[in-house]
Amino acid sequence: MEMELIEEILNSAANWNLRISKEQAFLFKKYYQLLLNYNQKFNLTRLINMQEVLEEHFFDSLAGFSNGLERAGNELLDLGSGAGFPGLPIKIYLPEIKLFLLDSARKKIVFLKKIVAELQLDNVFILHMRAEDYGRSERRETFSWVTARALAPLNVAAEIVLPLVKKGGFFWAFKGPNFASELKDAAEIIKRCGGNLEQIIKYFLPQTKKERYLLIFKKIAPTEERFPRRPGIPQKRPL
Repeated sequence: MEMELIEEILNSAANWNLRISKEQAFLFKKYYQLLLNYNQKFNLTRLINMQEVLEEHFFDSLAGFSNGLERAGNELLDLGSGAGFPGLPIKIYLPEIKLFLLDSARKKIVFLKKIVAELQLDNVFILHMRAEDYGRSERRETFSWVTARALAPLNVAAEIVLPLVKKGGFFWAFKGPNFASELKDAAEIIKRCGGNLEQIIKYFLPQTKKERYLLIFKKIAPTEERFPRRPGIPQKRPL
């Protein structure tokens, strides 16, 4: 039974044009099982079918690589990581990177610590804090690569994420088909935080054919000193 699951994961990865080892497939299997075990307690996902989790969580997190992108640095910061997406799937796919997972919800932090321990992943650092506070810390403008998958609308996410990206670094934003209006609303704050839209990758989930987009922003100038504003303000009064 276990080998059948491993083969199913390997086949699903191949549908995404991703090459993973049996060891990596085992980690994805274990991650899925832990997700199910803890889901009721931590309210992690509405999806429980393995193919759905593989497609909409695990391999969707790796869509950049299945569409020809390379990693944007040796350190990855995943903001609003929640149940670990996209940070943990990227770590399983690229085990050599140093990963920072940040979330403000205590329950999600407890779950992330359990997952990292169970999967025996090294060089993973779990941060229980607000992203706005982290953007004012010594790590401001030091990350070459930051991801956010379900953090907030772009006019909020840009103010929270871009202050942490160093000049020349990248912000990967995972979005659905209605991203265009978000992008229009966020144009001014993206500019003021030093970002520039470099690339839009359109792709479809192989099984369900759902439409997805990966927006790649490059940091081309320092973020204005006033950003990010105090915790909660970007959400309450987006610019």
